[in-house]
Amino acid sequence: MDGEALPPGWDLVVERLSLRVATAAELTVDLTTRPALRRIRSTVAGCLGFGRTKDEPLGALLLVVDELVGNAYDHTPRPSSLRVTRELRGLLVEVVDEDPSVERVAAGGGHGLQLVEQLSLGWGVRATEPGKTVWALVPAQLFRDH
Repeated sequence: MDGEALPPGWDLVVERLSLRVATAAELTVDLTTRPALRRIRSTVAGCLGFGRTKDEPLGALLLVVDELVGNAYDHTPRPSSLRVTRELRGLLVEVVDEDPSVERVAAGGGHGLQLVEQLSLGWGVRATEPGKTVWALVPAQLFRDH
């Protein structure tokens, strides 16, 4: 097909597929308008579920997203964004807010953060300007057939 034009409409198909592949690698959701958690879960599942294998269940990822975003909604005055990025070892979930109180999150203690700890390879909090980022790395493959 070197030098040949694509059939009519194929350029749109290729563009849509390219966009889906790109969002399967990274997704950012604006939290400033506080979208409903069910809408966020649906967006994450729709975008990051593309191209995954049966060994990559989304349940753990959606629970971690739900917990971290829910905490930002409940405990901070200005949640900013959710970013989920596909990495070699898993899916990095980051929730950014404008509350600079890192110590309270770092102390953990809540049942939700204990769940995040159980479902992730690691989690933490880091100061950012003007607030903080709470993150968790969810393994890409939680269950394998042996």
